[in-house]
Amino acid sequence: MQTLDWDDFINGVASDASVTGAANPPSAMTIGVFDGVHRGHQSLIRKVVEHGSCPTVITFRENPKQTLAPQTYAGDIITLHEKLIIFERMGVKKTILIDFSDDFRCLKGREFIEVLIYQGNLRFLVVGYNFRCGCCLDTDAQAVKSITAEHGVACEVVEPIMFRGERVSSSRIRAALRAGDWVKAAAFLGREPVDPRLCFEIAMR
Repeated sequence: MQTLDWDDFINGVASDASVTGAANPPSAMTIGVFDGVHRGHQSLIRKVVEHGSCPTVITFRENPKQTLAPQTYAGDIITLHEKLIIFERMGVKKTILIDFSDDFRCLKGREFIEVLIYQGNLRFLVVGYNFRCGCCLDTDAQAVKSITAEHGVACEVVEPIMFRGERVSSSRIRAALRAGDWVKAAAFLGREPVDPRLCFEIAMR
């Protein structure tokens, strides 16, 4: 799997053809923080992997909440290194890492999506039902779908993933970890928690 910084991506740094099969192949993308890479996140990733175009994940080097809402930031469920391992094992060919810089924060949602379309040769985009992007979160999932349609790009908005009657979310996983309910946390993650030390830190918050 190739890992590329956002700045390199927007400046047209070529992909590693030995990984992707072409310098700038048509791509299928999904976007998110992917904290924990839980069952809901996995459903998005599987869709881009199954699409056939170069499966690409757009994510953040650090959780944006650390900058935008530090008072509510409860720590990450897994490390970036662990995320990348999971992405690769799921069949992702390229991951683009965003540093949440001042320049990036000024991007409007439309500008962000159009960068993905033109720089990423985007053909298929998958986002979650509650996805928002852009300066002041000005663009929601339905607006993203409209923008991609204008450019002839297919976009799918995925509804929440339910497991045993509950919506799967990173916040519910954290709550389970704090309560010492490792079974529930593992069930929502779709695997055992990766790093017990991180999970202990979350439980102590």
